[in-house]
Amino acid sequence: MKKYRVRTEMEYSMELNTLEEAEKVFNTWKEDLMAEGVVIDETFVEIIESENDFDDYRVIRKVIAVIDHDRYELGTPREEGFDWDYWAKWQEVSE
Repeated sequence: MKKYRVRTEMEYSMELNTLEEAEKVFNTWKEDLMAEGVVIDETFVEIIESENDFDDYRVIRKVIAVIDHDRYELGTPREEGFDWDYWAKWQEVSE
């Protein structure tokens, strides 16, 4: 039976029984990480799938934090009163 987990560079979720449950956790973790601050090209969130208690697994979806260059057209974070240097967004990564 397939099981799922959501993973970041720092943690794993508990085992999840359905892809739908994993997608919900995935989306929540993406929002939470972006709000806390990300490191460009290092911060990621992924859904992994396994049939053997995660001894082996397959990445079925992954996003990584990248600089959002389009957002700079409206101004930099510092110009808008924030205490960070760049706008970030999630980019899908194909494995």
